[in-house]
Amino acid sequence: MYDESIQRALKRHKIKPIVLPAQFLDFLLSSFRSERPVSQIITGTAGDGKTYHCREVWKELGGDEATWNRGAKIQRLSVGARTLVIVKDLSELRDDESAELIEAVARDVVDPDASTVYLLAANHGQLLEKLKTAPDTSEVRRLARVVEDLLVTGASDDEGVFLKLSDLSRAPAAQMTAEIIDAITGHEGWAGCDGCPAVSEGSVCPILENRRRLIGDGAHDPFRRRLTALIELSERNGGHFPVRQLLALISNSLLGHPEARDGLMSCNEVPAIQKSGRGDQASVYRNIFGENLKPSRAEKTELFKKLNMFGIGSETSNRVDTLLVYGADDPAYKEAYERLVLRDAMYGATPFYTQGQRAYLEGGEGADRAQFLTALKSQRQRLFFTMPDDQIGAYDLWDLTVFRYAGLYLDVAAKLRAAQPLPRGALAMIVRGLNRVFTGMLVQNQDELVLATSGSYSQSKRSPLLDELISVPRQGGEEVTLVPNPKGGFDIAVRLYRSETTAPVSLELSPTRFEFLGRVAEGALPSSFSLECHEDLLAFKARLLRETENRRRLDGDEQGAAGELVLRFIELSSDGRATPRRVMVRA
Repeated sequence: MYDESIQRALKRHKIKPIVLPAQFLDFLLSSFRSERPVSQIITGTAGDGKTYHCREVWKELGGDEATWNRGAKIQRLSVGARTLVIVKDLSELRDDESAELIEAVARDVVDPDASTVYLLAANHGQLLEKLKTAPDTSEVRRLARVVEDLLVTGASDDEGVFLKLSDLSRAPAAQMTAEIIDAITGHEGWAGCDGCPAVSEGSVCPILENRRRLIGDGAHDPFRRRLTALIELSERNGGHFPVRQLLALISNSLLGHPEARDGLMSCNEVPAIQKSGRGDQASVYRNIFGENLKPSRAEKTELFKKLNMFGIGSETSNRVDTLLVYGADDPAYKEAYERLVLRDAMYGATPFYTQGQRAYLEGGEGADRAQFLTALKSQRQRLFFTMPDDQIGAYDLWDLTVFRYAGLYLDVAAKLRAAQPLPRGALAMIVRGLNRVFTGMLVQNQDELVLATSGSYSQSKRSPLLDELISVPRQGGEEVTLVPNPKGGFDIAVRLYRSETTAPVSLELSPTRFEFLGRVAEGALPSSFSLECHEDLLAFKARLLRETENRRRLDGDEQGAAGELVLRFIELSSDGRATPRRVMVRA
């Protein structure tokens, strides 16, 4: 799925290409067409669309497509009075070629009237590596500093370098997912399915059925929202989805079937699948997790590794499993079973599932327990994507994942972006979780942050000495609140204000950290649940302790009476609140 290979395949098969929005194309064209164009670098991970952007810029600025397709490493194009140099992949250049190019770039980007401007594409690592291997001149060192600043912070203080950097890996893949689904499911090639014998006489083609489910049944259809939620959560945890992976995901969702060649259905294989009665194995809800592929292949595919991190299908709740296993016979679940299982004859109440369910309940000798449990896993996956919004609370939708607080995380992030009031209890849960990590005790305080220590800055599991109680509601300049991540994106941050004169202290809350604090707030042991998160939060506590010490030093509060030391030990009251007990020590 490289851009060059796709262009050759399109011509060979005479297929109209899938057109996707190129997020930086308008910006790049506007820059190069201006009176004072600025050189540009496009970076990102493999499959983000760097070559696609370069080719579209070439075409839009009048470049000959046949010339581009010859595959020259460096392309040149006259744009007004200047020459535009395009390098679609910096890693393709030999060291001597890249060294010469980078020296020229370093000279031209500091000259606002330079006759040459550049469009360079490279992965993050390749870009930095090429800069390191370039000649060690003052111009190249200056260029390298600017590029590093742009990569890390998105801005540079050196206003004398006329260079911009666009990072495709920072684009929200969740938004791109919906656009890719629309582009694929709305392609003109689907007209070729009209009159297909596989859909005659009431037969259901699993490929067309998966397409229908990807399209959805209107704005209230939950499928896309749940899929994009998983992708957004994964990205907030550091798992980026390049466009190439999203294209592979939607293709696999449409065509997946474990009995097809390579796990992907072709039109010729559909009649045999229909005849076997196992069209249910083509379920789009299974294919999203690579269930159509051999386990060894799915486990090695980065795309499915990231999605299977959520454990959907393996995780469940008593209420969901009671519905799926006993719902056919339990009057209390009859209406819900009809709505959530029986109405989906293709992937829900299939003959294979209902027969396995009956055999499992009756416990006969011929019952294949393992086979039914596999089918039950598929039903949980289907329910996650199809459960109506009005049933989410009743069945605790996110209990079907390892991130039980993911729904709350997304709700908080959305309300922070919209500057709306946060869900009730969200901040209290975070504060309670922080307090239990900071103290190592099951404290219930949620209107004040209990900053505790073990007597040193060591990462002790239990901290019995109270350093300070910090008000959560704004009081005396103090406040603990949830804010949008100051570094951008969709992350949440918990921010502590100490006074008007000191800088606030913040901690980014990824979905994993948010989940950790939620679990700890409800009673999980911090050190055994997630060692990495526990250490991150203890490091945050150490920052707070240093800020407290600095403030006391400035205020002169750290000086006590001669020969006296006052220690404040934490005691838990009958309702679980942490209260101080003063002990005076005389030397």
